[in-house]
Amino acid sequence: MQGFELTIGSYTGGPNPIRGIVRAGLSADGATVAARGEVTPFADPSWLVRGGVDGELLYAVDEGPTGRVAAFVDRGQDWFEPHGAAMPTGGSEPCYAALVGGGAFLAVANYGDADDRGSVSLHRIEPDGSVGGQTHLASLEGSGPEADRQAGPHAHMVRESPDGRFVLAVDLGTDSIHTFTLEAGQGTLMQVARSSFRPGFGPRHLVFHPAGTYAYVVGELGFSLAVCTYAAAGGEFAVLGEVPLLEDGVPGSDFPSAVQIASDGRFLYTANRGRDTLLTFSLADPAKPQLVSTVPIGGAWPRDIVLSPDGTLLLSANQRSDSISVFRLDPATGVPEQTGASLKVFAPACVLMRAED
Repeated sequence: MQGFELTIGSYTGGPNPIRGIVRAGLSADGATVAARGEVTPFADPSWLVRGGVDGELLYAVDEGPTGRVAAFVDRGQDWFEPHGAAMPTGGSEPCYAALVGGGAFLAVANYGDADDRGSVSLHRIEPDGSVGGQTHLASLEGSGPEADRQAGPHAHMVRESPDGRFVLAVDLGTDSIHTFTLEAGQGTLMQVARSSFRPGFGPRHLVFHPAGTYAYVVGELGFSLAVCTYAAAGGEFAVLGEVPLLEDGVPGSDFPSAVQIASDGRFLYTANRGRDTLLTFSLADPAKPQLVSTVPIGGAWPRDIVLSPDGTLLLSANQRSDSISVFRLDPATGVPEQTGASLKVFAPACVLMRAED
């Protein structure tokens, strides 16, 4: 293996003129990383999704007050070509997207703002891979106890269930996960379940254990990781307990962000913004994650983390230090160690990583 190709989405405000989607290359051992070619201009591409038969398509959200989603095509050059028109998402501040329905649709999480409730937008993928117009907008309802962050629903993540039967929306504003079925013929979403978390938990992101029976949800406002059982028959979650994400147990100006799980299910990783740390948990017992290490993230305000396809490396997108930091993972303990490699990128928010031939 030659190494890894990185595709990085970012926030584009501020004085830096180099803004948009960045391509980079990372060596197989994580020792060297470098940007490639030109930046693909697009406003606030804070979440990216690869699609197409061989990953030749790229979908990006524009996390602005009037949300948009657009497609790009990868022709093997060092930038991405726009592919069709950008489509409105029908909501504000879209922050996540996922291909659903076997890749026939793109679901987008509209976080919303003070004047706009969070929602899930559904778009049909056209035969040429471009994004079609919105086929459905699923409005969310409810609120939570944290007045400044939970006055209304805020969809922070959308993804398919492991078996592809459901579309799941993680709602920070109402302390819940909404479960939908996709009616492909009509291009609509029908809510069939709603799973609740403790008031003020603020669910942000979700990962499943490879076995499929457990799920782990980061509580951005609750400073903890919820361990859940997942009932695949109805797409419902039941909280078994919570694990603190603050090593001293004292809340401060901390906001847990991303969560990733090793492909073999042995380790789970989360990032803390504020203290700017990376936490490693052992999943020897999937129902009882055990903290095994806390290390500096190597930057400021880690918004996203990603594991390499072979499970040997971890990358962190550090929004406020304009950097990508690289870690090598101990195969026995899962503990990360910085390789010393770092990439300068303006306000990175999302990283995609795939192996190069």
